[in-house]
Formats: sequence, C-alpha cells, structure tokens
Amino acid sequence: MRNQRGDVRELILELGEADELFVARAPDVASGTPPLPPGIEQIRDALDARSLPAALATVIVLPRAKVKPGLACEITRAVERYCEIGISQAEKEIRLLRQEGVRTLFIGLSLFVVFVAIAEAVVRSRLPGAVRDFFGSDGLFIVVGWVGLWYPIETLLYSGRPHRRELAILRAMREMRIVVRAAD
Repeated sequence: MRNQRGDVRELILELGEADELFVARAPDVASGTPPLPPGIEQIRDALDARSLPAALATVIVLPRAKVKPGLACEITRAVERYCEIGISQAEKEIRLLRQEGVRTLFIGLSLFVVFVAIAEAVVRSRLPGAVRDFFGSDGLFIVVGWVGLWYPIETLLYSGRPHRRELAILRAMREMRIVVRAAD
C-alpha cells in the first residue's frame, strides 16, 4: 500500500472475534491453538520493534460469521479511545519525571557545591599529600559530588525516553486505518 507521504505499513491480525483486540485469546488445546495476547498488544509490539511508519493500516481478519457492517468504525473508535487514555497517562508520567528531575536537580547541585567546597578545603589544608589527593583533588569528595548530580541528570535526560516512545506508538496507532475483512 502507498499514500502521498510514502509507504503504508500494513499489519494483519487474525482474530476469532472483535473483542480479542483487547482481550487475550484463551488456549484451545484440542485444536492446538496456544494462548495469544490481545490484538492491541500485538500491534504495539510490531510497532515497538521497528521505526514508526509514515502511515499505518491494520487489517483485522475475522471469521465470516463475526463480520458485520460498521464493525471497522466501532473498532476504530475503541482503538482511538484506548490510545487517548494511554497518551494521557504517558504525558502525565513525562510531566512527573520532569518535576522529579527539576526537584532533585536542586538537591544534587547543592550536594555538588558542598562536596567540591570540602574537596577544595582539603586540597588547601596542611594535611599530608596522600590524604589531600584521596579526599581532595580528583578524590572522594569530587566523586561524591558528581554522584549527587547523577540521578537528577539521568531523570531529566533519559528517564522519559520510554514514555516518549510510548507516546509515538500510541499516536501512530490512533491515526492508523482499520479494515475488517472476512477470513477466506
């Protein structure tokens, strides 16, 4: 499939019924069918594994008896609602992480300044050279100061990354075209 923006990535989901989009399929030992995760998780996993396409289409293949007029629209509304809830949650997590990073940055900076000042005082003291080196210049107090900054920096720069990826996946899913087709 193609559109004006480039390739359309097409995912094909074979489900026993439409509700399996959100509910895991139970195993059927007699027919040799293992349990399957909900279809929505299968879509997310497929998108998470690769770079996100410019456009996405999901073809849901159902038994002929389970296909009814307007089902694609109903499924589209359910997926959009699912995505909106997930987007809201991911945005909230990013906001909370940013607040946590800023809050702890002030503590980390304070620790850094205090320990660098202590290290400088040790370097300027009349302590033996080995003690000054161990605690002062490039020593223990400098390392402790940097460790105090590590958590806030990591929180601000890296902790939100999984949530930003989740946002991108959910936004792509919210915009995907859904087609329902009867199994052959």
